[in-house]
Amino acid sequence: MLFFMQILEKLDNNDVIIMEGLAKIIIPNPERYKRPDGVIEPAWFPVFYNPLMKLNRDLTVLIVKEFYKRGFFIEALGGTGVRGIRLAVEAGLEGIINDVDPLAHRYIRRNIRLNKLEDKVYPYMHEANSLLNNFTFTGIVVDYLDLDPYGSPIPYIDSAVKPLGRKSLLGVTATDTGPLTCSHPGKMLRRYGVRCVDTDFSKELGLRVLIYNLVFRAAGQDVALKPIMSYSYKYYYRVFFSSDRKASSAYKLLDECRGYIWYCRDNYDRKIVREPVFLESKCKHQHVIGPLWICKLGDKDVMDKMTRTTDPLYSEALSFTRKLIEEIDINNPYFRYDKLFGYHRKNMPPISVFIEKLRELGYKASRTHFDPRGIKTDASLIEVHRIISSWPS
Repeated sequence: MLFFMQILEKLDNNDVIIMEGLAKIIIPNPERYKRPDGVIEPAWFPVFYNPLMKLNRDLTVLIVKEFYKRGFFIEALGGTGVRGIRLAVEAGLEGIINDVDPLAHRYIRRNIRLNKLEDKVYPYMHEANSLLNNFTFTGIVVDYLDLDPYGSPIPYIDSAVKPLGRKSLLGVTATDTGPLTCSHPGKMLRRYGVRCVDTDFSKELGLRVLIYNLVFRAAGQDVALKPIMSYSYKYYYRVFFSSDRKASSAYKLLDECRGYIWYCRDNYDRKIVREPVFLESKCKHQHVIGPLWICKLGDKDVMDKMTRTTDPLYSEALSFTRKLIEEIDINNPYFRYDKLFGYHRKNMPPISVFIEKLRELGYKASRTHFDPRGIKTDASLIEVHRIISSWPS
């Protein structure tokens, strides 16, 4: 496997040194934490390190480098410290890597020494909310703050926005995709205040619910969080926000981007609406889902600038970013191609053929990173149904 090709050295205490990006990182030897089927299980590591999060960390470095040549960061939930180490080595930032776990703190200190960053990166061992609340009073401007928790970021967001400067970046990961995609409706209601229903665009629904909740909580502290890049990948969501510490900006953002999705389970029709009202329709099973984020899921200009780098170190991240750019201007929730053709009992042409047909008719259309069976388009679902119904069998 590619992951094991990254091992540089095995240490006497059953740790190994790997290379990620330009950073050397000491982690527990992954060979010791295999499941019976031979797959490495990062959750079993005594200190968490997940190689599948490399794309997440690559994108963090890319987006921070786009905004800052130097600056100060806080990684509130550090684990081995790999993200903070990379921010220092590759983006030139100084900062704090924190973890409440004493064993994680030990790995963080060792990794700082290994990369000769003692004068740039400082290890802390605090409960994350305590650190962030107290840091508010230091007077130090935080340019980038990262939240990468196990599960939901909701327990941390109120504290996270406090130390942000007037114009800062915030990166947030959520791994509780079950509740957010409505596999666990009770948890969705408790954590995010949304009574959800099963939809064919569940992955996008979860991201929009997550973004709105983070924006709403920050607005309560007069901080406007605007998503500049967001996505779903494997088992997690990731959102990068730009911040503006101004009450008027927070109000305007909520006023424009708080809304609902009207959804018909009979024929998969959906519409973004500003208020939770049922529409005049022949649909027998209408649902109004929200509140959630109804504006765009990112900033195309920022992502375009990110892709200008030619550094092969970030080739996977650049390829992924270009996929996001293709769909960013289409704000309608994606639809499941297979479900609509199944509804009409028609054989599906290749998805690329159907997308090209939509474009020929003057509509925007693209595949979506959310689902390989998904299509994003600015055509109404009524129009999509009409096109499919007239498609040759």
